[in-house]
Amino acid sequence: MPHTSPSLESLTELTTLEGLLAERGLDALLATFDEVLAGTPPDTRILKSENLSVGPRTLQVLRRVLALDAAFLRAHPETLFQCLYNRLRWFDAPDTAAHFASTDAGPWSHAEAHLWKLAEHWRGQWTAREGASWVESLRPLPGALEGNDQVLRHGAQVLCAAFSPSGAWLATGSWEDERNVRIWDVATGTLIRQLAGHKGEVRSVAWSPDGTRLASGSRDHDARIWDVETGELLHAMTRQEGQVTSVAFSPDGRWLAAANLGWRVRLFDVASGREVRTLEGHEQSVLTVAFHPSGRWLASGASDDTVRIWNLETGTQTARIHSTTSVSSVAFSPDGDWLVLTSMDGLIRVETAGWTRVPGALGQGPYSQVAWLEGARLGALAFNRVELLDARNGEVLRVHPYPSDGRERGAAFLPSGKRFALTAANGRTHVRDLDAAPSPTLLAEQDRVMNLWGHAEGVWGITRLHSETRVIDSRGQATALPPGSPAAYAQTWQVSPDGAWLAQPELSSHERRYRLGILLLDARSLAPVRTLLAPPGEQTAKAQTLLVDKLPIAFSPDGKLLAAAIEEGAVHLWRVADGTLLHRLRGPGGPITWVDFTPDGTCVVSGHAASERVYVHEVRGGKVIVNTEAVVEPSPTYAAAASAPVIVVGRASGELVLITLPTGAQQVLTVNQEPVIALGLSADGTRVAACSMDECVRVFDVRTGARLHELPHPSLPFSIALSSEVLVTLAEDMHTRVFDLATGELRTELDGSVTTDDFVSQRYWETLGEGPITFHLQRDTTPRARFQDAMEETLILKDGLVLGRGRTERDFLYVLKLHIP
Repeated sequence: MPHTSPSLESLTELTTLEGLLAERGLDALLATFDEVLAGTPPDTRILKSENLSVGPRTLQVLRRVLALDAAFLRAHPETLFQCLYNRLRWFDAPDTAAHFASTDAGPWSHAEAHLWKLAEHWRGQWTAREGASWVESLRPLPGALEGNDQVLRHGAQVLCAAFSPSGAWLATGSWEDERNVRIWDVATGTLIRQLAGHKGEVRSVAWSPDGTRLASGSRDHDARIWDVETGELLHAMTRQEGQVTSVAFSPDGRWLAAANLGWRVRLFDVASGREVRTLEGHEQSVLTVAFHPSGRWLASGASDDTVRIWNLETGTQTARIHSTTSVSSVAFSPDGDWLVLTSMDGLIRVETAGWTRVPGALGQGPYSQVAWLEGARLGALAFNRVELLDARNGEVLRVHPYPSDGRERGAAFLPSGKRFALTAANGRTHVRDLDAAPSPTLLAEQDRVMNLWGHAEGVWGITRLHSETRVIDSRGQATALPPGSPAAYAQTWQVSPDGAWLAQPELSSHERRYRLGILLLDARSLAPVRTLLAPPGEQTAKAQTLLVDKLPIAFSPDGKLLAAAIEEGAVHLWRVADGTLLHRLRGPGGPITWVDFTPDGTCVVSGHAASERVYVHEVRGGKVIVNTEAVVEPSPTYAAAASAPVIVVGRASGELVLITLPTGAQQVLTVNQEPVIALGLSADGTRVAACSMDECVRVFDVRTGARLHELPHPSLPFSIALSSEVLVTLAEDMHTRVFDLATGELRTELDGSVTTDDFVSQRYWETLGEGPITFHLQRDTTPRARFQDAMEETLILKDGLVLGRGRTERDFLYVLKLHIP
């Protein structure tokens, strides 16, 4: 590219950005933005087209996008357009507002909203390139593009946070199994250090006055002191009477106070870790401690509705302050003249000269946490907001609302009052400006997805969110489902292969008795059509419980029939069009854990856990064709040939049984002496692959019974699929391996999990792992497109519409569109 100095105009050209990224790298590109911004007057405007002008704010937002996706862009600079488009498109476009809380104002209300126009301008340039693949987000992504908010990601619920004395670092404590104390760089959001040792969740963290030590308290009844620079554990004060709920350093850094649920406060010497004194007197759990700025007194609040003031020289109780409710947080003013404590009614003030409570309360409680800030201000945490209050008169100066998820949160405030941190159950800690207007609330961040249902290349996907269930079509349009039966809320939905019907278990009341049936909805209108039930006199067996994770339901391949195990020991088969019950397919009794149709739709296959048997019933007459031993739990060891009347089941004895339909003729092959746990069958039924507990996949010729290959794995395979050319496996090490079916040679090993059936049969398939998701075309292991976040699960519908449940952004609902030529 020409070596000209970048400018405001050139940095808003896609080709310039691509060239700078390729030539100089991301860090240099970010520095270039800083240089240009520093030299550009705030009121500069450049007209790029008739309806599009850019200015310094444009560059500020672009730089923020690059910083948000920095790790992804460093690894995959070819995704620059994708990252820029997906952020800018949903920044200030008019249709963005629908995805945010209706009470919030956002960039889309700005008089000069233009970033979305720049994004569309770039899209025209990008799509004109031949062979350009990318992933489009059809909804806004998490991450503020203005301000200096940071999101710190943890692997579990975060309970507490504390800023270092300088404000440069933040310590957090979480529910994670290990390394549950973390230290972060506030400016960049970078994880500086993880501290391992606590065996239970960390409920409190505190910094020493000089910022060199960090204390933590945990459910495992201990408090710990760490060296911040090295991460070394200096002292562990174990075996306290109960969970350690609060820790605090004295102003001179000499002592550490630790409160616990055993009604006591213990005082430790920081240098030695030795216990100095035990403060006793509370009559219930102690929840919070704070030192007076002089270091002479310690305040402790408890669930006995009191705050106690302790003389640290003598260990005696100086004062006892009554509250109307449990006290979860206390804080002294910087000059030591005031103490403030939380209550259900509001914030209570106490004059420390005589430890006298001031009548009345500040604010609108209940509050769970309070901090005294500079300028006679208070930072307070309520169940659905963070407030900044005037400590003198209680005036609320600023409110930062957030939707409550009913879970415990923690807050930390910089003493200057400039920033605060808010922890959450979803593993996120948000660091924000306290004086700034709150960022708009992205609805998808508050209403997380719990389940995804549908089938590959289907017309509809169903998502269960915390607040409602929605149907999403292959264009990404979502419609809320009518409220279903409360008893069936946790149950799965099924979508018919032809996309005409949706089905879910329903528990209804009939003549003072509950009856289990299947609710059918018209997929296009979402209107309930009918409930499929057994005739009243016929449902004599015990009904299957709705407490199972998935009540067995299956549509026939043409969508005209539905089979479901609504009672133990029998599968009911209905005609969908009119709800006619065709057959009650009896089995050996006991719960049925699995129901399916054979690929040609002529038979119903069911798994019976108690008897460890698989039954095959003929659809036409309902008679039993096959009754055979098989591994059914924890998942059925079963496979069917897509284009031949052959199925195969695995047995605990180490045998696999090949069954020809409709005769039921059986052929038994011995794999080894251990249970068969995974099977794959070629579409024409001529090759079968099986794996047992010895971590080896064996391939057989169905016609001769000859063993063709033995394919050892370093980890146990639990999923197998075959095409005419390859065999693909997924193992417990979360590696996917592709073998040549003719030679048995390993072709490719992918670091991540793949749905093996999708690999061999679908146009699009994906690789999931701890890193960014990759998308592929059928049986091609070379990634064709990537997306920056990791996913727990995905569903790829017709025309490349992707629904994803986030892993990086935990349980965030992604709606993506694949553009792969």
